[in-house]
Amino acid sequence: MTEVIAYLDDNKEWTKEEIVATDLTCINYAFANIIGLEIVRDLKKIHLINELKAEHPHLKTCISIGGWSADGFSEGVATKENRQILIKNLIAYMQKYQFDGIDLDWEYPGMDIAGIKASEDDAQNFLFFVQELRSQLDELGAKNQKSYWLTTAIGAEKKLLDTMSPNDRYEYIDFLDFVNVMTYDMRGSFTKTAGHHTNLASYSQLEGELSTQQAVKNLQEKGVPADKIVIGAAFYSRMWTGFPKDATHPVGCPAETFGNQTENYHSLKNKLANHPEYVFWDDEAKASYYFDGQEFISYDDAQSMKEKARYVKENNLRGLMFWEYSLELVDLLPPAAEILLR
Repeated sequence: MTEVIAYLDDNKEWTKEEIVATDLTCINYAFANIIGLEIVRDLKKIHLINELKAEHPHLKTCISIGGWSADGFSEGVATKENRQILIKNLIAYMQKYQFDGIDLDWEYPGMDIAGIKASEDDAQNFLFFVQELRSQLDELGAKNQKSYWLTTAIGAEKKLLDTMSPNDRYEYIDFLDFVNVMTYDMRGSFTKTAGHHTNLASYSQLEGELSTQQAVKNLQEKGVPADKIVIGAAFYSRMWTGFPKDATHPVGCPAETFGNQTENYHSLKNKLANHPEYVFWDDEAKASYYFDGQEFISYDDAQSMKEKARYVKENNLRGLMFWEYSLELVDLLPPAAEILLR
């Protein structure tokens, strides 16, 4: 089964009618958080998604726990006693809102780059946690005659993948249905070197090695099977500004700013339509970009989405996911869904 998974933010502006369920297999509903050992967030619009599921029985939903700068994981999994309480609360929350599974978005075990608490024991405790949570979900599923998913969002860069494993063997994968690889933000707020932030392939310019394909290669070299790998796409852009006057190919060039300015594709597409002379395709990176001499903008579009969908199919990966559906409700998904689901 090939998955097409939408992350959908409960806080964003969208209607049930705008969610095209026939283009999706699952919605990861974002976000609930861990406070103490409790799962918090009163979901305002989940009833609309449950109505959609009733109308489209193939559609699954998972509650996504965490997100960038979301704390609570390190302490929550630190002891067996804590894990038991946290798992009980997670499952109760999942059942309360009629989810079909749980997606863990801990960014990242053992690392405090997002300003969260971290411990050198995080990776080992995360392994214990997913093993114990998997067992509890399977027990509940046997009782309810239902299969509950357990997935996690993971980073694309190798050091982010490695930090999740206590023994360099990525054993946590054994207890997950699949991983959602965040193959976006691969370049951005941490560098003034302009580059593609969600490129499919590596490229030869400065800082160009990291790519979707490279992330998949790193996972497969650790024995992660193709059918447990879901790659990511971005429904938003990243921008760098301020380039040398003679810059003609901005990828890999120094800019005056970091790539920390973002814009959703729904807004960006008007600019692209009004200035097609500044819209380019990088065939080496398999990525689209905008460059007018002073602004470089990296983004996914219909062409790059097709390339990612073909890559999923050709390499028998589990599927494609994206952040975040409400950022572009019309143009980006259908070309990929046509390849993956039809």
